[in-house]
Amino acid sequence: MDYTSITIALLAAVFSGMGTAVVAGLKEAKREKIRQTEREQDHLKMEIKDLKIALFQLEKELTDWKDKYYNSIQELIQVKSELENALVQLNIIEFKEVDSEF
Repeated sequence: MDYTSITIALLAAVFSGMGTAVVAGLKEAKREKIRQTEREQDHLKMEIKDLKIALFQLEKELTDWKDKYYNSIQELIQVKSELENALVQLNIIEFKEVDSEF
């Protein structure tokens, strides 16, 4: 063998090894990019779950406050009704007292 064929064989081996390393590097970079995307998606999914939990809690608090509001309105209506009945009774008593004076 002469130097030319040895040189060509060595260059072919070097370029083949470099090509293999470049292709492997590109594949690894692509895999890492896919893993990073999956991690980001998992993170976003966890954030969505956390937000859903927070929304559920806010809806529960809102429901509790609405129930308290409606209960207060019911109590107010009841007190107002009792007050009106008391005022009617006072008017009847006053009317009887005024009527009995004459």
